[in-house]
Amino acid sequence: MESNMLKSLTLVVASFAAGVLIANLPRANATAVITSSNDLTHKNFVVSIDEVKKNFVFADEFNGHYSKNVTLSDGTKRTIDLVPMLHDGMQVVEFKDTGGVSYMGLNGTTTNGKLMVHIYDLDNMHAQLRQEGWAPPVGR
Repeated sequence: MESNMLKSLTLVVASFAAGVLIANLPRANATAVITSSNDLTHKNFVVSIDEVKKNFVFADEFNGHYSKNVTLSDGTKRTIDLVPMLHDGMQVVEFKDTGGVSYMGLNGTTTNGKLMVHIYDLDNMHAQLRQEGWAPPVGR
């Protein structure tokens, strides 16, 4: 009986040690390759702006700066300004929504009340499509 107790205790201690070891293994970090981190003004993006009840913009292409005035279904007027930039060393899109300022990723979605804005990095999207075997769009 003492032998079984010793085996069980050894198994518990070994399992605990293995758990501690696995928990402290380094995690994999993914990083994006940044080609030109300082100049985002020539990078192409696609923006879509939606309200829960209505689509204002679908896949409107822009680079450098984007501005759009929209009127929501409740009559509220909103001005959307998007500017790709470096902020605290990160590539972001500055999102101004009628006085409020926030930042989103180059491929991001954000909401402000009933308004939702999607941003897609068009150059990366086309590169990924080519990598998957799709033909490039006309003019690219």
